[in-house]
Order: sequence, then C-alpha cells, then structure tokens
Amino acid sequence: MKISMNKIRILLVFLILTNFSFSQGLVEYELTTNATLIKKYNELKGKLRTPFIFDTINLGTDGFLDDFSASSYYPDTNLWLDNKVYINRTFAKSPITLGVATFEGLDETGYPYDFTAGPSTSAIADYLTSKPINLGGTLTDSVYLSFYYQPQGNGNGPETMDSLVLQFKHSVSGWRNIKAIKGTTLATNDSSWTLVMIPITDTAYLKDDFQFRFFNRATISGNTDHWNIDYVYLNDNRSFDDTVYNDVSYVYNGAPLLKNYREMPWRQYKKSELRDSVENLLRYNYTVFSPATTVSYGHVITDDIIPSVLSTFTAASSIGLYPYGNTNTYTACDFGVSCLRRIRIDTAVFAPLFTAPWRYTIKQFIGTSGINPQNDTMVVEQNFYNHFAYDDGTAENSFGLSVLNSQLAEKFTLNVGDSLQYIDIYFNPFVVNASIYSFNLQVWGDGGGSPGPILYTGANAETPDYSQVKHNQFIRYKLDAPLYLGAGVTFYVGFTQNTSQFLYIGVDKNTNSQNKIFYNVTGSWNTSPFVGSLMLHPVFGSASEFITGITDSENDKNELSVFPNPANDRLYINNNSDSNKITFSIIDLLGKTIISERMDADYIDISRLESGVYFIQLSTENKVSTAKFIKVKQ
Repeated sequence: MKISMNKIRILLVFLILTNFSFSQGLVEYELTTNATLIKKYNELKGKLRTPFIFDTINLGTDGFLDDFSASSYYPDTNLWLDNKVYINRTFAKSPITLGVATFEGLDETGYPYDFTAGPSTSAIADYLTSKPINLGGTLTDSVYLSFYYQPQGNGNGPETMDSLVLQFKHSVSGWRNIKAIKGTTLATNDSSWTLVMIPITDTAYLKDDFQFRFFNRATISGNTDHWNIDYVYLNDNRSFDDTVYNDVSYVYNGAPLLKNYREMPWRQYKKSELRDSVENLLRYNYTVFSPATTVSYGHVITDDIIPSVLSTFTAASSIGLYPYGNTNTYTACDFGVSCLRRIRIDTAVFAPLFTAPWRYTIKQFIGTSGINPQNDTMVVEQNFYNHFAYDDGTAENSFGLSVLNSQLAEKFTLNVGDSLQYIDIYFNPFVVNASIYSFNLQVWGDGGGSPGPILYTGANAETPDYSQVKHNQFIRYKLDAPLYLGAGVTFYVGFTQNTSQFLYIGVDKNTNSQNKIFYNVTGSWNTSPFVGSLMLHPVFGSASEFITGITDSENDKNELSVFPNPANDRLYINNNSDSNKITFSIIDLLGKTIISERMDADYIDISRLESGVYFIQLSTENKVSTAKFIKVKQ
C-alpha cells in the first residue's frame, strides 16, 4: 500500500506528540499486525476456503452452534461466510470454552485494513456473517440466539466510539441493527464475559433464508480495539432462562511442562526441569452438581519429527465438577467452588519419553458427553532445539522504550556450559518504519539479580526487521563471535538502542515472566511493571550445528546471493541449487509478499517495484534461501 508523504508527515507529528507524553519508562503498546495470520495466509498463498453461500442450514437437534474451539485461524465455512475474524486460543481471558473469535482492525491477511487511518478514528472492520439458516416451517417464537462477548481480553480495549454490533437480515428491509455494544476496557479482576439472549419473534425472520452477522467498529490501522465472542448458539425450544449448556470444556490451550521456560535447548534440559505435575483449567457449564457429575481424563504423547505415538494414558479415576450457578457473574467464577476446576496430570510419565532434541506433542483430553466434544481436547507442544523461550510463540502486545541509549534485557540461567551464537527477536511493526533506526546487541552477567557487567557488545549496529521470512516471526541476529558461558551462569540478553524511537518487541500475554524482564533508562535497572513474556530468545550450540541441519533448515547455510545490489530493473540470482523447480517471493520490510512466481530465468524483473528494501526468498523441493536487496529508481 502506497502512503502519501502528507499522510506520513501527519503520522510523524502524531507520534512525536504521543512519544512526548509517554513516560520514559517501559511502555506497553498494541500490535500493528498479526504475525500468526500473516504466516497462515502466506502458507495458504491467499487461497482461503470459500463457503457455498446457497447452502441453507437446518437447525436439527443441536441447532446452530459455534464455540470456536476448532483451531483453524479462520471461521468454519460450514457455518460462516466471512474470513475476517481471527479464530484463536490466546486473545481471550477465561473464555466460556476453548477458543474465541476475535474482532480487531486487521483483515484476513493479518495486516491493517488501512495503514493510514488515524489512531482516534473508528470504522467498520471485521464481519462475521452466518450462512442462510432455515427458520421457517414448524419453528415458533421459542427461537433464541445467544452469545457471549468480552472487550479487550489479552489485547487492546475498544474505546467508547468503537462498538460490537449484531444484525439480523430482514426479509423486506435488509440488515437491521439488533444489538450495539459500546467499547470499554476490561474490568480489573474480572473476565468480563457478558451473555446476550435475543428472542427471534418477528415473522419476517422466521423464514428459510434467515441470516445474522456481527461486525465491529475499530481503528483500522492496527491490531487494536479487540472484542472476543464465544458460544454463538441459535436454536428452537429455548427460553430466556436457557443460559447454561450441557458442556464441559478446557479453558486454555495447555500449561507449560517445564518449570522455568516454555522451551529450552536440549543440551540444557534435564528431568528436574520438568514440572512435577501440570494443571489445566476446565469450565463446567452445567447447572447442578452431583457426585455423579464426573469426567475422566488422559493424554497421548507423540513424536512429531519421527511420527509415532510414544505414550497413551487414561486416569484410573474421574474428577468431580462444580457448576457456576445461574448468575452468569464471572467475578464469582472461582476454583473448586464455582465454574472453574483444575485438572492435574502427573508429568512423571512424560520424563522418560523426552529422549532427543525433537518436538513432542502432548494431546490432553477429557471424556464427556457434552454438546460439543471438540472443546474436550487441547494440545501443548514441547520443543527441545537450541533456544530458551518464556513465551508461547504468539504475541498479544509489545513493549518499548523511547530514550536514547536505553536498554532492555531478559534473564536466563544455564545448566551446562555452552556457546551463545544468536539472539532471536520479534519486533512489532509500527507506523513509523523503525528499520531505519539501530541498536547494539548486548549480553550482561549477573549483578545480584539484575544485569551486571557487560559480557558482549555487538561491534556493528543492527536494525529491526519485519520481513518474517526467517525463524518464524523472529529475526535471527548473529553475534560477532560465539560467547561461551559456563555451567550455572546467570546471564541477560538484550540490546542498547541508538535512538529515542520506540523499538517495540512482541509480548506474549498468556505466560508471565515479568520478573525476568529488565529495562534501564536512567542508569539503574528496573523490572517490568507489565504482565507478559518478552519474545526474545538466546540461541546456543556449536557452529557446526547451524550448518549440518540440527536447527531449522531456513536458518542453515544460505547459498543465495543476488546482484547487482542495489538494482534497478533486473535482479540476477546466484543459487547453487540444481533443481529446476524454483519459485521465488519478494517480500517487503513489513513482511507482505509483493510478488510470488515460478522462476524461469536467471534474473527477476523488478522494474515494477517501488524504491526500497526488500527480501527475496527462493524455494526448491527441500530448501528455502533468503537474501536482502535494495531497489533503486532507474
């Protein structure tokens, strides 16, 4: 998207004024894009599933029900016509069941609808439209539509000028507003879920082509103004008091298995790093409690590298569940005495199975006869490669500093001596292109619980990168030389920024390691005042490991080079692959794919590109290589 210079100047003025008003401490800021959606959309190469609009859904016994527990990123095409909302398990707090639909200011590609929209504007963003539903025939005025909604969740709170709107399609006058909800931030210590019950009595709706839809008004220049909805349920033979459902569900997608990290290098792993047990939350949505109301539970462990089942387990006994009552007041939803219940699994059975630096999947399940068995299963992946991570790999927010020479660091400890080779960082794209600003990588020793003596400073300044073509959404920065750190050493990795411009780093809000995050703007170190885990990973190993393929192939030896660089109309490729099936993609600094085609010559025509910095990615049957180039005017 081309942005005019006038709009850029306006945005710069706004940012200058905004930055002036910010505290000089650590600042929490909403995301601009959705890296998970960008990656998924690129995997699909823009070919999203298209629903057949003329299908008419019959309610049947179970009615129209979607609790968004299918982890598919996009809405179920058996029920919905749009691809705009984000189906996920990370943006909601204590959802009714596992997974929600999140409305914000991004389209289905993971990018803003309009990068130039001002931060104080509000416009229609996401739609979620049902397929036609048969409400004719024998249906009566006992037809109800219900849903739960939550503002903000783990994301950004919608302002009062923003809204979530429900519409029905009238057989004569078209779409009509049925319910409009003004934006608000999440209440403190409250999951803030609200149930809406809508009776459908107008005969104009009781037809064979009834439709309903949700849409939100938001700032459409970023991943902001979040609304989560859950448990959309339309059926006959309901009443206004039909507010609880015969369903038991997981709440979140799985607790970490390790005591100190979400992921860690295999060389650093030992069985004592594994938690003695893991606890996951269940929500019990029935109305009454009885000693007979129990569920069984178990798990299946698989090796994802050499596909095989390593272990299956079902508990010998079941656990009792408690109802949350009829108040629908989620401030009173507590553990063991109301709707949430912990289910504990002993991890002793896991330990003997983790025997190699692979990726393992632990699928946990409960045995219920609820209305939707899909939410009875949740998955946690346990990776043992070469990096430490506190985060779960998805960002819901970002942290940044706005002081020249300020510093940001994260704390880690080694079990055995090893060589630090790289630092992976996920930078959140911002309105101002921060890739023109720089920072220097740094590693500190321990100074009594905070960063102390400097162990390493990068000789060359680095810049933020938003291409997302390397290590997932993380960009890998190589140290000038490997830094060996001994067994038992506590160290801190991060950077010193050479600018007063914010260099926002992604933050996972579902795991909390704020006591491991440190910042320095005045000469002394402070811990983070915000909940979350910084998406910054130290990467360890011998130099040979990053050549021989133990790590991800996309980070191995890169044999791709391009010339001339800078280039104006033609970009020539020097690639050692002998494959005749080569495709290429050209990607801008924000990670958006500009061109994606098969390569039929030894050069690529780049005359249609605007001037700027780009990445070219070459793909063969078994390899992906990447290089950076600059396009200049002829």
